[in-house]
Amino acid sequence: MNIGELTKNANGFYTGKIVTLAVSMILALREVHSANEQAPRFEIFARGPNGAWVKVGALWEQTGRDTGEAFLQGSIDDPSMDKRLYIACFMREDGSYAIAWSRPRRTRSDVPAPRNPQGDDEAQDALDFNGDTSAPAKTRARKSADLGATTSDAVDA
Repeated sequence: MNIGELTKNANGFYTGKIVTLAVSMILALREVHSANEQAPRFEIFARGPNGAWVKVGALWEQTGRDTGEAFLQGSIDDPSMDKRLYIACFMREDGSYAIAWSRPRRTRSDVPAPRNPQGDDEAQDALDFNGDTSAPAKTRARKSADLGATTSDAVDA
């Protein structure tokens, strides 16, 4: 989903804005000059309420697996925000960038395993979802096996 755009200004910097229901910010990109191959391509700055530019993120250059198209990917984060905003910027034919957002995909390791507060196997079985959303029926108490007389019982007799 496109949430903004960046265009090159008269000074050669990309500037623009992002607008969503919860976020509205004016952005600028400053190119990073580094010999480190893992350094970002751009730093992201946002204009604060007092007019000062505040660094809020970075963009790395990526290449699409299927298309081979180059694009920028990174995030915007600030203590005033509830969550980090992951973005990708795709260059248009006119040299501007479309800013796109997509919800991060959850991995299996992001999902916690169900906890068993009762600590017994039957309660664990009740946690296994089978499509029925009603409360599970109470489980019956386990019966202990009758082993008969044990060796220690026989000695005492």
